[in-house]
Amino acid sequence: MTKTSLACTAMTLSACAQAAGADRTGQSIAPMFEKGRYLSVETYAARPQVRGTDAWGQSTGQVASDHAQWGFAYKQDIAPQTSMLLMVTRPFGVDIAYGRQHSRLFGGTQARISTYELMGALRYQWNERWAMHGGLRLQRSEGHMALGGLAFGALNGYRVSFHPSIEPGYLLGMSYERPEMALRIAGTYYSAIKHQVRTQENLQAGAGTTTTHSTSPQSFNLDVQTGMTPSTLLFGQIRWSDWAQLQLRPQAFAAATHGSSLTDLQSSTTYTLGLGQKFGPQWSGFVALVYDKKSSKNPLSPLRPSNGRTGYTVGVSYQNAHIKVTPWISYQRLGATDISSSGIPMAHFEPGTAKAAGLKLGYYF
Repeated sequence: MTKTSLACTAMTLSACAQAAGADRTGQSIAPMFEKGRYLSVETYAARPQVRGTDAWGQSTGQVASDHAQWGFAYKQDIAPQTSMLLMVTRPFGVDIAYGRQHSRLFGGTQARISTYELMGALRYQWNERWAMHGGLRLQRSEGHMALGGLAFGALNGYRVSFHPSIEPGYLLGMSYERPEMALRIAGTYYSAIKHQVRTQENLQAGAGTTTTHSTSPQSFNLDVQTGMTPSTLLFGQIRWSDWAQLQLRPQAFAAATHGSSLTDLQSSTTYTLGLGQKFGPQWSGFVALVYDKKSSKNPLSPLRPSNGRTGYTVGVSYQNAHIKVTPWISYQRLGATDISSSGIPMAHFEPGTAKAAGLKLGYYF
C-alpha cells in the first residue's frame, strides 16, 4: 500500500467520524484523490442510545432511532491534468421519536428527515502541487414531524409532512500537495441549497397544504495530512456547518407560534485528528478522534436531545492491485442537555452514546 492510498483511507476516516447527529457523511470527496479509475461503495449502520427523564419523573424511553447509510463513488481521469468524480450520498438525516407509552409530556413527538444527493465534480491539476476542484450537486429532501405530549399545549397533535423537493447547489475548492511528503491541504466549500417544499399541515383546527421554505446548510471542510515517517500518516479535518440556516416555519405552525421555527440548530465546528499506519505492503490501520463543542444554549428543542460529542473511530484496510477493503467501527459519547418546548427546562437527558460499524469496498480498473 502506497502513501497515497494510506492518505485516501485516512480522508475516508474523517467521514466515518460523522456517524452521529444530523450530519451523516461529513461530505467527504476522498475518492477524488484516488489514482486512476476507481469505483467504491460504502455503508454503515449506527445505533445511538439517548434517554432522558421529564419534569414529572417519567422516562422518555429511547428517542434516537437506529439508522443505516450508504454511498457510491466513481472517479476517472479524463485528461493528463483533469479528473472527474460522481457520487451519490445521503448527507443529512434526523431520526427522533418519543414513544407514547413513556413520557406524557413529550410522547408522540417525532422527526424523520432524509436527504439524497447526486454530485458531479471536476479536478484540474495545473502543476504537481496545485489543483482546483468544483462541481454541481442535486439534492432531494423530504420528511415529516409531529409534536406530541402535554408540553406543547394547544399544539399537541400537530403534524406536518414535507413532500420531496429537488434543488441544485455547488461545491468549490483547492488543494496543495507535496507527494514526496504525503502532504495535502484541501479546502472545499459546499453551498447552501434552498428548497421550496410542498407541505401538508394538520392542526386541531384543520388541515391544509402550504409551502415551506427551508435551507440545507452551507459548509466548509479543511483537510490536512502529512507523512511523519515512510509508514505513518498524521491527518485531520476541521468542518464548519452553518446549521443556523436551517429554519422550518410551516405557515400554519408559524401563525400559531408568532413565527417560531420547528428547529433551533446552531452553526457547529467539528474537529477530527487521526493517525494512519502501514503494517505491510497490503495492510494498514487507522484511528481518529472527533470533537464537537457543546453549545452554550440551554434548554434545547425536544428534537435535539444531545449537546456536543467526543468519540473515536478505528479500522483496518487491505489493498492489492485492484481491490481495497476498509472495515471500521466508531464509538461516540453524546453530551447531556435539558430540553423544553417553552424555554423552561422540562426534561433532562443524561450523556448518551452512538455506536457505528461500516465497510467500504473500492475497486481499481
